Amino acid sequence: SSAAELLRRAAQSPDFEADDLVSAWRRRSVGAGPKAQLSTLAVQVQLDAFTKVKEMMDKMVAELKQQQADEVKFKADCTENLQTNEKTIYEKTELKKDLEANMDDLASLMSNLEKEIKSHKDEIATNEVEIKKAGQQREAENADFQQVVSDQRATQ
Repeated sequence: SSAAELLRRAAQSPDFEADDLVSAWRRRSVGAGPKAQLSTLAVQVQLDAFTKVKEMMDKMVAELKQQQADEVKFKADCTENLQTNEKTIYEKTELKKDLEANMDDLASLMSNLEKEIKSHKDEIATNEVEIKKAGQQREAENADFQQVVSDQRATQ
């Protein structure tokens, strides 16, 4: 009964060793004869296989922990890259908005300047016509004056 209890406790322990189980089984079967010894041998063979399975599981757990660590690092890198991309996108979007507003301001300025240029060209054309009329009027007045002077000289 105490050997069976030892077996139960050993199996429930998270860090039990196969040798602990075998020794507990041997204590249980001491003095029981060849049948018990064969049974002990069978348990030992099963425990050897179990030990190999446990080693493989330990190796697998270690690999999974390494994979998890790699994935955590990869996720951290991805998160950092995502944050960097989001920051860059925000900055570029703001720059684009500023440039578009600047373009709108420049387009408005261009439109106003084009209107002013047209207005000034119209003024220039109007002034040229007035200058030409004034020039023609002076020529006519000068011709009249010359005629008057010529008539006065002729009368003197």
